[in-house]
Amino acid sequence: MKTLTRIVSVVTLVLGVVSLAVGGMNIGFFYGSFAGTDFGDAVAAVLSGVVIILLMVGGLMDLICGLLGLRAAKRPGGSTAAVVFGVLAVIPGAAALIIDFNVQRALGLAIPALYLICVIAMKAAKAPETQEE
Repeated sequence: MKTLTRIVSVVTLVLGVVSLAVGGMNIGFFYGSFAGTDFGDAVAAVLSGVVIILLMVGGLMDLICGLLGLRAAKRPGGSTAAVVFGVLAVIPGAAALIIDFNVQRALGLAIPALYLICVIAMKAAKAPETQEE
């Protein structure tokens, strides 16, 4: 289970980095598309701030989950923070799947669900007892 937790954590970490990079590029594009219009620079800055919040929160969550998952894989007994962030990562995907069920949403929920299963299993794992003779 340790190896699977590491693999899923690395995948989650990579998805978080890619999501943050793509979100950053979208912010630049979004600001550039509104900066020269009648809206003005202030409105463009506010709208870009909204985009930062909406697009990059998921990437930051994935990044934190990946780091916590790697830490949980190192320690027997796992990490409570990894379980909490795993639940927080699954909730939006599960809600979206309930609202509008389709294959794309189900596949999008697969990695966070697998991450949560792995960190719960690592949390349930007991540290090996030292045998004294």
